Formats: sequence, C-alpha cells, structure tokens
Amino acid sequence: MRAILYARVSTHDQQSLSGQVERMKDFARYRGWSVIRTVQEVASGVAVRPKRAEVLKAALQRECDVVLVWKLDRWSRSISDLIGSIRDLAAAGVIFASVTDAIDISTPTGKAMVAFLATFAEFERDLLRERVKAV
Repeated sequence: MRAILYARVSTHDQQSLSGQVERMKDFARYRGWSVIRTVQEVASGVAVRPKRAEVLKAALQRECDVVLVWKLDRWSRSISDLIGSIRDLAAAGVIFASVTDAIDISTPTGKAMVAFLATFAEFERDLLRERVKAV
C-alpha cells in the first residue's frame, strides 16, 4: 500500500511538524505501508490549504492507496468537510487513516466511526437550517 502523509500546523511557531511526520512514518511502517510522499503545511485550519488540496487531488487520481494524517483536526476543521473528503477518498478506493483518532476506513471500527461522524454532520446541518428558519 502506497501512503501519502499529510502533516499541518497552524503557525510557524509550532514545532510539531517533525513529530507528526515521525509518528506517522512509524504507524505506516507498522501497518506495512510504503510512504511515497510526505506533505507538510503551515496554514490555519480555516485558510485555504493548497498542499492539502494537492494531496486530495493526488489521492483521487489514485497516486496512492492511503492518506494518513496525525489527527483529524490537522486534515479538516469542519465535520462536513471531513466527511465529504473521506467519502470522496473512499469512492476512489483510497483509505483515509488518522493515527491519534484511531480512524482507518479500511477497518469495520473505522467505518463505524466515520458513520458516527456523518450522523453528527447531518445533525449539525439540520440545526443550522432550523436556526436560519427561526430568524
């Protein structure tokens, strides 16, 4: 399995990029995945993240079999974006995995966790619609 690692910090002051990468490499090695690319980005979670977009594009073009992140909030800041990108990856046959959140959509537990998150994303959208109608 070919893996792309994606590490992100919000500001240049944070020194955790190398730590994220090392732990992801260890995780990939443990799983028997071959790391073909490591992408590091310094960008706010709400800002445009061009390197994340590159990873997603490469994955959707099947340049890899796995997208591995350190933590879900390093990949996405909203549940709806997270679920959307995971669904896109899954539809392309690409595994999404997060080291610290124990999510790996190639496992039954990982699939269940994503379904659980999707339920909350739908709940969040419904609440927003309700608030808009109430105004």
